Amino acid sequence: MKTAVNPGERWLSLQASLCKRADFRFQIRYIEVQTPQYQMKRRDMSSSRQRMLDAFEFNNPDKIPVVYHPSPAGLYRHGKKLLDLFNEYPPDNPVTFDSIPAPPPGTIDPNGLYYEIRQDEWGTEWEYRIYGIQGHPRKYPFAGWEEAKDYNFPPIPILDKTELLKQRRNYLIFSGWISIFEKLHALRPMDEVLMDLFTENKHLLIFLDRLVNYWLETIEALIKAGVDVVVFGDDYGAQSSSLISPGLFHELFRPRYQKLMEPVKKAGAKVFFHSCGYLGEILDELFDLGIDGLWPQLPLYENDPKFAERCKAHRAAIYIHPDRQKLIPLGTVAEIKTAIHNYAETYHRLGGGGIFYIEIENDAPFENVEALIKSVHNER
Repeated sequence: MKTAVNPGERWLSLQASLCKRADFRFQIRYIEVQTPQYQMKRRDMSSSRQRMLDAFEFNNPDKIPVVYHPSPAGLYRHGKKLLDLFNEYPPDNPVTFDSIPAPPPGTIDPNGLYYEIRQDEWGTEWEYRIYGIQGHPRKYPFAGWEEAKDYNFPPIPILDKTELLKQRRNYLIFSGWISIFEKLHALRPMDEVLMDLFTENKHLLIFLDRLVNYWLETIEALIKAGVDVVVFGDDYGAQSSSLISPGLFHELFRPRYQKLMEPVKKAGAKVFFHSCGYLGEILDELFDLGIDGLWPQLPLYENDPKFAERCKAHRAAIYIHPDRQKLIPLGTVAEIKTAIHNYAETYHRLGGGGIFYIEIENDAPFENVEALIKSVHNER
């Protein structure tokens, strides 16, 4: 005999959807139905890939995704303790923690100080004084923008498509680091770049368009390989304002980003934009361009109590990147736990849009590192 179900009682609909890519496993999901009398939380047995997709779509992920960045600086300082902690609480990105990095032979002087000079594939020579931390440009591949007309760009990156397809079974694949502003001041001194942008130096603009064409080829390769999320990386902000005016961004950079983002959108992939510092009105330009995700320095935006809601209104997920300027290196364990609780509460309430991002450098005591990772695990 069948039991009658009152219309006001909660009920579940079981839906099985066949995964269309790479693996043909069924993903079983309980779909929530809300009635005026009852609300139920969705129970979702998600893979990391599905969890990420749900976060981007504000589709109530079963938990907030977390991404780890394997910074050599943090692993070198904390060693096996950090390695074990990362492995005890695995993330939602395909990263392996199986060794502790160390400075190359010959880079530690008799006083125990690290010093290294390396040339990157773009031809810029960099000086490093803290192992695992970004260095400073020391020598450039050309003497000026007019000379850059003969510059040969690096080869287009080649991805291991077989390995990438294997990873896509369980993970949403981020790749790229498409950079036009940062790349300019990695190839010539910052002060020169800012002046030449302001005066609209014709040789710089010619090079900038060549750079955009190089990145278009790179994006095409990423899309063909099956990348899900193309990452852009250009820092436009200082501590309290942008490095260039919103007007200059709108005139010189926005149309070039639009050109770069179009093939990503056309392919059904996502645009994820990293930019440190306070962007001001430039953030509105990025929202208008239709970015799917933002990787900001959150503390610089927290004076705006509606920042998270603003991101949701533009359908932009964000990396929840806890304050590495003060909180993580200098805060207390209790302060870290409170901050993570508040972030989690916000993005649970919004039904998604948040992705915890953890990058450990060499400046945080281990008790703070442990509190961060465990708090994220407990609150997500």
